[in-house]
Amino acid sequence: ICVYGAHLSSEACRELGFSSNLLCSSCNLLGQFSLNQLDPFCRECCQEEAQFETRKLYAGAILEVCG
Repeated sequence: ICVYGAHLSSEACRELGFSSNLLCSSCNLLGQFSLNQLDPFCRECCQEEAQFETRKLYAGAILEVCG
């Protein structure tokens, strides 16, 4: 299967075992586990980190438990 040049559908990615919130930086880790053959599929299912820049990040949070 050749997947270069087109992104796979979310359903196809799920069938391959990739989650819908897979970051492309995670694909870089495949080599550490001798899974380089999955890299092309990973790259077609991942989201670039730049897409997440619109999220608002906070320096901390306070969790209050009432009981």
